[in-house]
Amino acid sequence: MWWRRISGIADTPSSDPGPSVEMRRCSAGVRVVTALMCSALIINSEAHIASTSAYVMLAYNAWAGWLLWSEARERPLVSSLLAYWVDVVWACAMMKLFSIGVMTMMFVTLIHPVVLTTIGYGVGHGVLLSAVAAAGMLLDANSVLLQLPGPNRWGGLIDLAVLLLMPAAALLARPMRVLHRWLALIGELETRLDPRRGLEPICTELVERLRGGTQADVVALVLPSKVGAPAMIASREDGGFRAKALAHAQLEQLLAPALQTPLSYVQRRWWDPRPCLRLHGKGTPPRTLLEPLGELARLLDVRSLHVVPLSRYERQYGHFVIGYRGLRSADQDLSALAGAAPELLRIIEQAALVDQLQEESASHERARIGRDLHDSAIQPYLGLKYAVECVALRIPADNPARTEVDALAELVNAEVASLRELISGLRTGGQHGDNALVPAVRRQARRFALLFGIEVDIDCPEALATTRALAGALFHMLNEALNNIRKHTPARHVWIALRSDESGLDLRVRDDAGSVSGRARADFHPHSLNQRVGELGGSLQIRLHDGLNTELAIRIPL
Repeated sequence: MWWRRISGIADTPSSDPGPSVEMRRCSAGVRVVTALMCSALIINSEAHIASTSAYVMLAYNAWAGWLLWSEARERPLVSSLLAYWVDVVWACAMMKLFSIGVMTMMFVTLIHPVVLTTIGYGVGHGVLLSAVAAAGMLLDANSVLLQLPGPNRWGGLIDLAVLLLMPAAALLARPMRVLHRWLALIGELETRLDPRRGLEPICTELVERLRGGTQADVVALVLPSKVGAPAMIASREDGGFRAKALAHAQLEQLLAPALQTPLSYVQRRWWDPRPCLRLHGKGTPPRTLLEPLGELARLLDVRSLHVVPLSRYERQYGHFVIGYRGLRSADQDLSALAGAAPELLRIIEQAALVDQLQEESASHERARIGRDLHDSAIQPYLGLKYAVECVALRIPADNPARTEVDALAELVNAEVASLRELISGLRTGGQHGDNALVPAVRRQARRFALLFGIEVDIDCPEALATTRALAGALFHMLNEALNNIRKHTPARHVWIALRSDESGLDLRVRDDAGSVSGRARADFHPHSLNQRVGELGGSLQIRLHDGLNTELAIRIPL
């Protein structure tokens, strides 16, 4: 709607909160004073007052007193918008009922409802209310507004000019409307953003609400990655999400030259002489900011953007970035966000502190569980380990059973090492998982080669951080693939490759069964593996690596 485009208000209910409690009380007091003052002036200026006019005047005085009484009791009985419409209708009625000498005074009374309607409900409502007031004044039968100017009639022209400029009062009140909307938005954020939810949920909700409140196309909150804080982005199309590590680093690099002063950047056309960069404060912006801010605008796919630093004691903690795909003057939005930035930073710091306390608490709990497991679970395996080693010492080296007992002892030692690693992982923990998968794969490969005589080569990084659940699932997949090779193929050599990137993790298992038998293996469909991969949202492909030997490729998204 056109009035929403003029006022820049959102379609969400929170964007039109209406006047605050303080504004309603002030308005109720002004209404009573206006009613009494106008009544006194009319009584003094009119020689004769008709009964109908007296009833209208007294009814409005009673209405104003009733509204003031309800606001004093903190129980508003009607909406403020309805009260402002009644104010305008009454003023127009008084101009109709009384002489033209009252018109100028009643015109002044119309400013109060028009301005407060604009502040509380938007420029659209204010302009509509002022237009109705102008129409009511034009329909005044006693008015000389429609008379042409001439000798002794210049006052009518002046009144007509004032009447036509009345909607300007609504437009001039727009900065106060923006400030009121921002105060309501910040109050809502302080009420609804519970720092106990943690840093990432708080940042996600913060950028989503700010994007709705500013009607921006993109809002980004970029916090320092060196302390593990996220970069959250909210857009019209995708909602709120966390930027990946590469995008986070790029955003930080582009914002690094930004000053500790709010600034605006606009991609101007070649023929537009206005400056592209503007500081909202004292000083002149350096031209070195043009290139990084232009790249930032292209990265966020916007034409104009506003940057608000999050700083305290001359130290920067991050930035808010508000982007628009079109040209929009958002000086009031930028000033309000800059004023609210310290309070928003306090909420962010509280959420980060909650995350830190939770991590420390979880670390202490993991250490306690690790100690309990070490005392209870690992001791029986240590006893078994010592018993097997003792039996091995009693068997002569040239006895064929010695080799099998030694293999059993090595298997027990590997299980003890696995338990110790699990306990160590519980004690140390980590936000992004631990390196449990790679050691488990290496141990399984050694065990498989020792027990079944099939040589295994492993190509994987030294460390690959995954969650315990994902590591367990991949380990079971690898174990099933190795068992299929052992049971159903004459393979003598197996190659395992494990890789990861930002989007997923790859596991490849290849054997030489085709080279041993001299023919490619017939097609097969591992239903159990397909089911496990599907549960993780991954993909499974079986192909011939060199036209002869089979390779199984598993891709699991992170």
